Amino acid sequence: MKLSEYRQAIDDIDDQLLDLLNQRARLAIKIGQEKFDHRIAVAASGREDEIYKRLCEKNRGPLREQHVREVFAAIMSTSKNLQHLYQSFQDV
Repeated sequence: MKLSEYRQAIDDIDDQLLDLLNQRARLAIKIGQEKFDHRIAVAASGREDEIYKRLCEKNRGPLREQHVREVFAAIMSTSKNLQHLYQSFQDV
């Protein structure tokens, strides 16, 4: 495989990741709606710990546990921001 072919393969995966991240974001917003309706706080550290544990146990590398945690910390932070954003529009 040539460098350009590797890069194209990464571009294809990135496109898939973007689609999946947007699907996840839509679900996070729906969860934010549910939390707002039931007056539940956005932050759920227990749930985050469950996610980290599940993913780190499932991980077969080459990503290290630290990398998995870093990537998903960013994803979950974005999800919480979207939930806060949804809730701030509800207060208007």
